Amino acid sequence: MEFPKNGDRLISQHLPLHKGLRFLIIVILVLGIFFRFANLENKVYWIDEGYTSLRISGYTESELIKELGEGKINEIKTLEKYQHLNAEKNVVDTVKGLAIEEAQLAPLYFVAVRFWVQLFGDSIAVTRSLSAVFSLLALPCMYWLCLELFESSVTAWLAVAIIAVSPFQIVYAQEARPYSLFVLLILLSSAALLRAMRLKTNSSWAIYATTLAVAMYSHLLFAMVALGHGIYVVIVEKFRINKTVIGYFLATITGILIFSPWIIVFIKNFNYASDKTSWLSLRRPLLELIKNWILNISNQFFDVGFYWNLPRPYLISTLPLIFMILIMIGYSYYLLLRKTEMRVWLFVITLTCMTVVVFLPADLIKGGIRSINTRYMIPCYLGMQISVAFLFTQLLIRVKLQKFWRVALVFVLSMGIISSCLYLSADTWWNKSGSLLNNSIARTVNSAYNPLIITDFSGYSVLNIGNLLGMSHQIEPKAKLLIMSPKNIEFPGNFDNIFLYNISQDLQKRIRETNQYKIQILYGQDQEILLGKIVNK
Repeated sequence: MEFPKNGDRLISQHLPLHKGLRFLIIVILVLGIFFRFANLENKVYWIDEGYTSLRISGYTESELIKELGEGKINEIKTLEKYQHLNAEKNVVDTVKGLAIEEAQLAPLYFVAVRFWVQLFGDSIAVTRSLSAVFSLLALPCMYWLCLELFESSVTAWLAVAIIAVSPFQIVYAQEARPYSLFVLLILLSSAALLRAMRLKTNSSWAIYATTLAVAMYSHLLFAMVALGHGIYVVIVEKFRINKTVIGYFLATITGILIFSPWIIVFIKNFNYASDKTSWLSLRRPLLELIKNWILNISNQFFDVGFYWNLPRPYLISTLPLIFMILIMIGYSYYLLLRKTEMRVWLFVITLTCMTVVVFLPADLIKGGIRSINTRYMIPCYLGMQISVAFLFTQLLIRVKLQKFWRVALVFVLSMGIISSCLYLSADTWWNKSGSLLNNSIARTVNSAYNPLIITDFSGYSVLNIGNLLGMSHQIEPKAKLLIMSPKNIEFPGNFDNIFLYNISQDLQKRIRETNQYKIQILYGQDQEILLGKIVNK
């Protein structure tokens, strides 16, 4: 397999899309739009999305806990109040709630989605649809970025096709969280940077500064992307202080100054934000980390959901596809390094590697699960998809066996289409961890006569509050809710079915110590009861 050693970039930019390839991309784009907006209400409304609606409502977690109280029987509608817009709160309250309780979350998405639901309603489908819109807008931004980077419309269209049906992109396009906005602004700011470096005008740097500020207000982890941009600019300009470097630093300083109010908020409330993200420091065995790294990478192209829960024959049958994806990605970087100039490959490498070099050593040395949290590794995955788009450009245009490589491209895109179809037909997915059984729990409670749900907030507050808020969209009004303290074990006698939702081990112990009641486990296992039922001994 031989490639021309010179002039790749200059030749490819003048090559038109093959008629068959053009038709394929149109079909892929139509499917990509469909996958983003189909069955938006179908998936479980999980912990994080419950908190999204809480922020949209303008109420705070502390207000919710205070109203629920301990030992007080509440209507399920009490939770619904914290999931919908109301006349008491406005967008300022949304920002205040984030600033006080979740400063690790930048406010742009939550402000945008609040205005969105004010216009179109606050149903689950409408709330999630803004993420789908952001994901759709990411497609032209990917085209612009690859056109700036490779000067090749073929590569740009292939990159668009890849993310259009990427299972990973589809999953987060249908989640009421900021991640599709994060994708959009990574691509937009990166394209703006390359344009500013090419034009070297004040207006182009002003546009970059604006995208930088907006991107930081979308997600705090954009700071790593911005750092990667800085490393890229300095290396490409050969560590010289010239007009480009000065333009970059002025734009970056401007963006940081615009973002500085939230930096102050974050520093002021750092301890609270740190507590909210303490779960990222949970230690996992190295083998489990490696397994998840591999799966997260392959999920960019092929995703069957709960992979390790598949029957063994299906599990084994998918391994060749996963290894093929890893080889494809690895070879794409090899080809990128060999066949492009430094200004091209260095950009893709810095986009890919910045989150890796920060989170991977931290997890290996200090312990944690940051590097297997797909939401934190979004810049890395975008770099991989751009690299694969370049690979197929070269394979389709430069070498013999073009028909074979066209079939290979169709196969890769088909994996994404099949994965997206599986995702759309499911009621939960791997990204809903912590809420996988919410639909089943809601159905169990709804099928019971005169039900009472009992939970506690001892060590489970974020998990339980988020899940209860999410399930409030499904649980029928006949159910009541009681927050019980382990210090006061007393079950109301006017309920026919009493359910225990994710109670702490302390509360479990106190209940088991009583001589009158025992716990029937419905979901979960001993000591880790997700849903239990109180029965008389």
